[in-house]
Amino acid sequence: MEGGTQHSAFWLMIIWLLTLPALWYSLNAATELRVDVGQWGDHTVLRGVHGREENAFENYRWTQAITTITIPNIHTRYRILQIRAHGWRPEGIPNPNVRMMIADRMWGAFRTTPNLRTYAVMLPSEMAGLTLNITLHSDTHTPSEDSRRLGIAIDWIALRALSSGEGLAWEQFTGQALLLGLTLALIARLMLPERVALTCGILSSVALAGLNTTEPLWVSLGLISWLVVVAALLIATWIVAPRMTRLLERIADAGSSGRELSRPWLNRIQARIAWALLAAALLVRLLGAVHPLFDARDIHVHTRWLRTVASGSLYLYSTPAEFQNRQTFNPPAAYIVLLPLHLALGDMRLTVQFGVALLDALIALLLLLIAREFGLTARAGLLAMALYVALPISMTMMWWGFAANAIAQVWWVLLLWLLLRLTRDPTRSHLALLTLVTVLCLTTHIGALVTLAALLGLVVLFGRRALPHREWNAMVSGLVLTVVFTVPVYFTAAAAPLADAPRSPTTLDPLASFSEGLVLWPERIELVARAFILGFLSPVLALAVAGLPLLLVSQQRHPLQRTVVISMLLVCVVFFFSYVFLQLLTRYIYFATPLICLAAGATLARLTMRAGGRWVTGSLLLFVAWSGVVLWFCGVLMRVKPSLVPLTQ
Repeated sequence: MEGGTQHSAFWLMIIWLLTLPALWYSLNAATELRVDVGQWGDHTVLRGVHGREENAFENYRWTQAITTITIPNIHTRYRILQIRAHGWRPEGIPNPNVRMMIADRMWGAFRTTPNLRTYAVMLPSEMAGLTLNITLHSDTHTPSEDSRRLGIAIDWIALRALSSGEGLAWEQFTGQALLLGLTLALIARLMLPERVALTCGILSSVALAGLNTTEPLWVSLGLISWLVVVAALLIATWIVAPRMTRLLERIADAGSSGRELSRPWLNRIQARIAWALLAAALLVRLLGAVHPLFDARDIHVHTRWLRTVASGSLYLYSTPAEFQNRQTFNPPAAYIVLLPLHLALGDMRLTVQFGVALLDALIALLLLLIAREFGLTARAGLLAMALYVALPISMTMMWWGFAANAIAQVWWVLLLWLLLRLTRDPTRSHLALLTLVTVLCLTTHIGALVTLAALLGLVVLFGRRALPHREWNAMVSGLVLTVVFTVPVYFTAAAAPLADAPRSPTTLDPLASFSEGLVLWPERIELVARAFILGFLSPVLALAVAGLPLLLVSQQRHPLQRTVVISMLLVCVVFFFSYVFLQLLTRYIYFATPLICLAAGATLARLTMRAGGRWVTGSLLLFVAWSGVVLWFCGVLMRVKPSLVPLTQ
């Protein structure tokens, strides 16, 4: 294996060297770098401007007295700065002058006209660094009906290329070459099979050059952030991965008898694959989450609540869809968990997006651990992990930025594993961890509380017959402790203030909602079907349906396994009917993600043992990964909105 790894590293280095000319060409290919001001994404290059506005002819922003334009310095041939703008003023007020400063020295000036016009300035050839920084000083005017100081209205900004240039902006080329080198080093360090490693290396090279050719600003804007993410994963793979793989190798097979407890569930190669899949899940999520172009759809809500919690207030209120937009206490645990990350990063937006991406990726590892408790093979657990790496419903959740719900999902999957561990081995440490995680889950998101409370109620009810007396008592004790800690949060901090609040006009009317549901139920059922297909893709759903019986009849299944699976199905059925006939939203489809991945993984594990099964499985995994990655990065880089249907049914 060591020799194969060195051989892969050699060929990956060859790929890096062969990609450098293509990388140079990709940074030199575009005739201009253009930013449409007033459109999404302009915030990454402009500072000192007012909000976006539009009229019948253009989208634009008004500048303030001082405006900074920061554009990646991709190549020295991009030296003609063009600004399409106007300096309209009321009659009797002169049009504003604009003075351009570069490197703290005056470089040019122009007087604007009342109508749109393109102004062109030749930039100095000696500008170096990763970015070009240009400062505009504008004469300002404050309209009588507006308190803002308005400079000029900018429609778009462009850097046009000369017919030739003196050479590359070496900082940008070196940075991107380093990014590719670190990525290939990460692939080599993961110790993947040679064909897989070389395929990943070629795809990485093609992706980098392709992104530059499509839109040169995409990689250059996020270069520093992406370098940090890839370098951090490489360091983690160097330091953390060996320890984690050793821990995974020590996990005993759930079917081992007392005399063969040392029989491992995962061999060394499978443990390395588990780390590689976790690294892939982290890489996909973090590269999008930290990119300057990406703002999750609801990021403004969660940054406001994080700021509130950071200031010392733990009482948040919202109007969630789960209660038909009635004012409800919003539990603060998600934002408390993010506070240490905020201290490290110092940026609210980055804290929320990075934190959600980091935690969501950990679900992949938890699926592997749950697969072991369910008595599935290691291959089935790894396949469940692989399905989750870029599952469309997870990518959709992160794009829309339902941060508290996404964090609650992590606690719920961790809770499921701890519940299985406690009822297999009822120790005090397992009891304490179960109590802590359940409290976190119930105080993170109101929708997660509803679905999880229903599930736990069914598990306790049906588990009485499935579990020995000692294990059932341990489970109930943990849940009773959870109630003791959770009830004060809701009833002393939330119920009293809300009791005196006026009732919302959207308060649930069961009879009216049911009457409406009797009319609209065909349309709603069609939406639910569409939600499953968009969230999980048809092949995965078909595999999951085939795999559910395997989870129920597994010979080495956990004593509580059948109870958990049936209870989850019942919860989904109950909330399906509550949506169809009462229009109560609980995101039960998202809640069912771990069950669908595990069931599909169990089916795929059986399929790989048949002739041609590995090719079919590999093709399916690539299809799922491609679907999720394209959905995610189209949303990150181009603001293509993924359908909200999987999260609203």
